[in-house]
Amino acid sequence: DGRLTFYPGNQTVDLPFINFMKRHGTVFLNAYTNSPICCPSRAAMWSGLFTHLTESWNNFKGLDPNYITWMDLMEKYGYRTQKYGKLDYTSGHHSVSNRVEAWTRDVDFLLRQEGRPMVNLTGDRKRVRVMEADWQNTDKAVHWIKEEAINLTQPFVLYLGLNLPHPYPSPYMGENFGSSTFLTSPYWLEKVAYEAIKIPKWSSLSEMHPVDYYSSYTKNCTGEFTKQEVRNIRAFYYAMCAETDAMLGEIISALRDTGLLKKTVVIFTADHGELAMEHRQFYKMSMYEGSSHVPLLVMGPGVKEQQQVPNMVSLVDIYPTML
Repeated sequence: DGRLTFYPGNQTVDLPFINFMKRHGTVFLNAYTNSPICCPSRAAMWSGLFTHLTESWNNFKGLDPNYITWMDLMEKYGYRTQKYGKLDYTSGHHSVSNRVEAWTRDVDFLLRQEGRPMVNLTGDRKRVRVMEADWQNTDKAVHWIKEEAINLTQPFVLYLGLNLPHPYPSPYMGENFGSSTFLTSPYWLEKVAYEAIKIPKWSSLSEMHPVDYYSSYTKNCTGEFTKQEVRNIRAFYYAMCAETDAMLGEIISALRDTGLLKKTVVIFTADHGELAMEHRQFYKMSMYEGSSHVPLLVMGPGVKEQQQVPNMVSLVDIYPTML
């Protein structure tokens, strides 16, 4: 959620490396995804094309595999390029029926629901690495900086794509389980200021706009939730953001240790945010602020320090900016 990178949202959780980027670079206050779902937003970011041009309406379809991205162009003109982690801009893992159903669902249709949003605390106060796959990709990126980038005579572009702070799969739902489990360890949860967490106001189900009711229903949020449940879901999400921030820190530290930080542009952004129980929803697929407002911070040579840019920007702007 991009609002966590500036006041007042940033009071809820300690994000030291986001704050480091703010001190030494620029934060964009109004950065938005072009479509708040994984594959369509990444298709826009890698292509510089709006969603109506990529026709990536949901996770079934992204860019054609041979589409020339900004990274392809930079490689063509002499940059050494390296990608690690989640890419998800050519095609998602969903079926043709997923693409069709997204447009043909009807109130008489039996709607399949996501898992009910829930929290899960794992490990102890020493458990730092909760999202192991992301940490492994971060380690690969750090190793590449220290072993490869340091010896290059040409400029480089390194991309690291993380899954966090995405909710985890919920296998208790059976074979069609979604990702509705907010999972963290006590180590990260301690970095969250519970007293600063705001509980969003909900309309009653009878007053909701049909589209909002539909979203709440398919996201399994129409049942009863206590204030403590809502607060916990939000707190665990913020704790997952803190773990993400630590991975950003590993990259910044590797650049600093190798003497590359002062001559490298660092960009931090996301494909979408997280509603975390705002508007009686969790997850994404909504143009509400929680899931469409993304972080965008830039730091490096030629980038003004401690600057806040209020202009409206979006992920399609990454392509021309990189070039």
